[in-house]
Formats: sequence, structure tokens, C-alpha cells
Amino acid sequence: MSSHERKMTIIKKGTYSDADSLRNLCCETFYKKWKSTNTEADLQTYMNEFFSIKKLAEELIDNRIIYLLAQNDKQLIGYTKLNRNLSEGDLGDLTPIELQRMYVKEEFTGHGIGKQLMNMAIDLAITEKFEVMWLGVWEQNTEAIKFYKRFGFKFYGSHEFVLGEDITTDLLMKKLL
Repeated sequence: MSSHERKMTIIKKGTYSDADSLRNLCCETFYKKWKSTNTEADLQTYMNEFFSIKKLAEELIDNRIIYLLAQNDKQLIGYTKLNRNLSEGDLGDLTPIELQRMYVKEEFTGHGIGKQLMNMAIDLAITEKFEVMWLGVWEQNTEAIKFYKRFGFKFYGSHEFVLGEDITTDLLMKKLL
């Protein structure tokens, strides 16, 4: 990707009208990322439950949820999902925001899109007076763990993540804002 193409990437808050294209992006990125470690049935079940147009449309108008969308030439190429005031594990009395999902299309990884999404998520959380951002990441997803560590996230616990018949361990990471 040239620097000119990078400049054309914009990050915007998702709206109700983004539900259809967001569904396509969610399914594509989730499937490609996890197809080698999960069964087809488990992937389809998860995507049908969490990435239906109805569910995404409801989330896009829910004021507790924020979708940040990376767009290039009118196509969505990445997204982040944040949940206001949702916490897990010991975060003390800090006002939390969860970074629940962050995905970038395979062909755009390594071009700074994830960094842009993360910076905007952190800036938004600080602007809205959240005191801690937290996330869960699969313990074997070493690339994502390295990425989060670069932004100052530190481990503070773990939880189970269920995808169909598969139960895995997610490491909990937090960043003080």
C-alpha cells in the first residue's frame, strides 16, 4: 500500500446504515483469522449469532457500544468494537471501557490501520473520561498480544472464551488511561 492510499483511510464512528457492510467485514475478518483453529460449524454458529445484520444494527444504535470503522475508497477495511462501562476481573473502582474486537482485512494488515484504530479508541476513551481500557485476547494469539503490549496493555487475569464446542483461555489485559 502506498503512502497515498494510507492517507485515504478514514476512521469514523459506525452508524445504523453501516450494518450490512459491517456484517460482511466482521464475517470475512473473523472467518479468515480463526478458520485454521476452529471447526466450520463453530465458526458459522458464532457468526450467525454475533454478526447478523439485526444484531449489528441494534449494536450500532446502542449508546453503550461504539464501532470505529476504518474505510478506504468507500469499503470498510477494519473495525474496533468498544463497550462502555463493562468490566471483568479486578479493575478496582476505575471507570472501564472494553475493547471487545479489533480486526483488519488481511490485505491491509501491516499498513498502520490497526494502529490508527487503537489510537482513535484510546483517544475516544480518554475524551469520554474512562480510566481504564481492557480486553481479552486468546492466549495463543502472540501477534495480537505483542500489538497490545506496544500500546501499554498489561496482563491482569484470564477468562474462558467459548466458540461453539471449543473452550479456550483469553488473557485479560488492561491499560490505564
